[in-house]
Amino acid sequence: MKKIIKALLGGLVICMVLCALFPRAFLNGDALWTYQSDVGRVDVAFSGEVENGCLEVRGNNVRAYEPKWLLDNRHNQGTMVSFPVSYLKKIYKITLNPLGNARELSLEMNFRGQDLRISNQRKPAYVCFENIQVNGKTVAEEQTVWHDKPFRYCAECVSNGEPVIISFGIKKPISFTDIRWGWLFGLFIACSLLISCFDILKRLVNELSKKDIVQVIAENYRNVDVVYRRAFWIIFGVLCFAFGFHAIQFMWGNHDWGIVLSPRNTRYFMLTERYALFSFKNTVLGGTYLPLIYDVVSFLFLVLNAVLLCIYWKQEKRVAYFVLCGLILTVQPFTLSMMYYVHMLPEVFVGVTFALIALMLGEKIAFDKNSRTRKVVFSLLSIVLINLSLAMYPVLINTIAVAFVGRLLVQSFGWDGSWKRLKSYFVPFAISVVNIVLGIVLYKTMLSFVFPPRADRYNALTLHFSQFPERIWTLFKQSFHQLYEYPYPFISQAVLWIFLCFTILIALHICLTGNIKQKIVRLILLGGALFATQSAMMIAKYHIIDGRIELFGLAVFETLVTVLVFTNLQKMHNLSILAATGVVWVSIVNDLDCLRVWKLGFDAEKMLWNRVMARMESQKDFDANRKYDIVQIGAPISLRPRFYRKSYPSNGFHDHAENLLSFSYDARWDLFHAHEFYYQTDFRGERPRPDRPNDPKYKAQLKRLWEAGILDKASAWPHENGLIVWKDVILFVTDAKALENCKKQLTKEFPRQPQKTP
Repeated sequence: MKKIIKALLGGLVICMVLCALFPRAFLNGDALWTYQSDVGRVDVAFSGEVENGCLEVRGNNVRAYEPKWLLDNRHNQGTMVSFPVSYLKKIYKITLNPLGNARELSLEMNFRGQDLRISNQRKPAYVCFENIQVNGKTVAEEQTVWHDKPFRYCAECVSNGEPVIISFGIKKPISFTDIRWGWLFGLFIACSLLISCFDILKRLVNELSKKDIVQVIAENYRNVDVVYRRAFWIIFGVLCFAFGFHAIQFMWGNHDWGIVLSPRNTRYFMLTERYALFSFKNTVLGGTYLPLIYDVVSFLFLVLNAVLLCIYWKQEKRVAYFVLCGLILTVQPFTLSMMYYVHMLPEVFVGVTFALIALMLGEKIAFDKNSRTRKVVFSLLSIVLINLSLAMYPVLINTIAVAFVGRLLVQSFGWDGSWKRLKSYFVPFAISVVNIVLGIVLYKTMLSFVFPPRADRYNALTLHFSQFPERIWTLFKQSFHQLYEYPYPFISQAVLWIFLCFTILIALHICLTGNIKQKIVRLILLGGALFATQSAMMIAKYHIIDGRIELFGLAVFETLVTVLVFTNLQKMHNLSILAATGVVWVSIVNDLDCLRVWKLGFDAEKMLWNRVMARMESQKDFDANRKYDIVQIGAPISLRPRFYRKSYPSNGFHDHAENLLSFSYDARWDLFHAHEFYYQTDFRGERPRPDRPNDPKYKAQLKRLWEAGILDKASAWPHENGLIVWKDVILFVTDAKALENCKKQLTKEFPRQPQKTP
């Protein structure tokens, strides 16, 4: 116990020292720029007919400049006032004395942060102004701003020589959510483990000092079982063949346009239950989307997960079994449904690796002889890995549940049915249950106190207790329904029937062997593994059916039943291998067909948007140097379905697999993001969200367009009025029906007849 306390205290001390020496390493993207910034600003410009105007500025620790960029085309003048800012709140009182030859004038003030540039690109260095007062009148209680998003205020009717007094408190808005708690906590655990294993590390260093590092790596590689090694590289080679086209074509879309240019801001994902999502990418891969590297690293972890899963389920050591089970898990088009969101790779697959290692550590504690200290260390590590796994992608609870219940099912086939041996066979797994529960509790605690999620994002909201029985029944029906029907695009019905046959064969094998106790326990565990595929949706407020979710639930269950067939139905050895090979072949063909459709759709959508941009530039009112609010009516135009060789399934389940076929390569809420990405100027202003009809910005702009009569002459693309530039708004209409519904709704809300524009 003393060693554990010393290790924890030592880890805490090391973390505190590192935080003090390298604070930038533990801050998120925006907070990093805020940390580097030490200056706040108020830009004050004359408004009115003023000649030879100037400002006298008085205040403690304040500097005034008259930069040329404050001159506008009316020959008005202004002054930039700067002052230091820190984490502690500072109070400033600044007197501005306007001098000029005008009787009455106005002073336009912009409260903003420092113009901080890295590689000639401006970074969001935030400052927080509090209790802003002008001549004793409070004009704002609190404003968090940076250079490009200032707080504006105009002091009107100011006379020459009449001083204007502004006062405010200012500080850097660094908060707990800006700290990379995942990294800090991981560093703390790593340091504690290193200190606790100091003797082991000392012996290891002595051994390494006597050997060549390459020789040590080679020896450790050779120590890995040859079946595992061969299976790993065979699966990896097949994966590169099946998904290699995606890797070399550099296809991305939806959320991912931003990270092609610069690292993803982790602050957003810390507020959406995924506070560790970009930890691996930002530390190892530089944060930006790197062609080929993203996919290859993801493949390596995906293959590792397949091998670890087979090992965890005690698959018979045969290369053919490992390869087929691994490919069943990895090459089904469910994987492509995850690859559509490139910005989430490869952390999601790293999260699966963490979860499987955590489960293996729990089993090692239960069945292997270890010292008490080592058991405590392994248990703590298992809890942390479960937490990090969920923090990368909460849906991975499906994988954890299916893998663990599947392990119990595999264990039950070695149980002789006697109550005396029940304890030795199943009770040790209670340690894994405790680790899983504590990992989930730690994850929820981090969400509650450190990274509180946004209530309207993803599945941050939980199901009300009164709705729980209904949800359980819905998920129970869905879990069995997916055995015989899940008509997602690019997934063959024949593949579905093979897995259904495997499940039925295992159920029959259970019913025909063993005593009544064994049958009951095994059937319950088989049904539990199937129901565990719905774990993520048991408490989430919104019930989602999605191909990405199936990858971490249903695909894992299908791999489980394949492992059970190979392990327990030896008489069907040749037939089961033939069936599994057929599944793999059909899946690879469908993957390649899917990539064909993706590539054609990607190119077609870019060509379409070139036409849209050309149409926009041809509008006489368009000015590339002006800011526009983009208003879209209708869903984005997706051209992938045009190249789909099969007809859509008759029922609606495919509506939940939009990422495989239906989604466009442009984010539904950020029109022109991708196209402005390649444009010479930044012409976007505000970003009204068309996917949120109640967004105040969106409704306000629609009201303006309606009252001006612009919507009356608008039509759906490719009509010439499918894109209209009007004042500070760009209107783009993709769907005639959506336009009609929009006008009907506006008629109800604003019944006044709109004026027709000439």
